[in-house]
Amino acid sequence: MTVFLAIATNAQFMPTARKFHYQFNLRDFSKIIQNICLAQPNVYKNNPLGVVRMWAHECHRVWRDRFITDADIELYMTFM
Repeated sequence: MTVFLAIATNAQFMPTARKFHYQFNLRDFSKIIQNICLAQPNVYKNNPLGVVRMWAHECHRVWRDRFITDADIELYMTFM
C-alpha cells in the first residue's frame, strides 16, 4: 500500500497529454493482492524471499510496465 500511495500521490506520475495512461487507482493495487493470493501455498511455504520476489514481480507487471521515461522508472524503483 505504501508503494501505491507513493505512486498515486507523486506529481511526476500525474496524467498529462504525453502520459495519459498514468492513471493509478485501487484496481491496480487489487490486481497485485489478487495474484499473490492465487499463488500455490506449497511453493511459497517456508520461502519468504520467494513471496517478496513474487510481490515485486507483480508490482513491476502492474505499475512499472506503464512508465515510458527512464526518470519515471528510476523514481518508481526508489519507491520499491
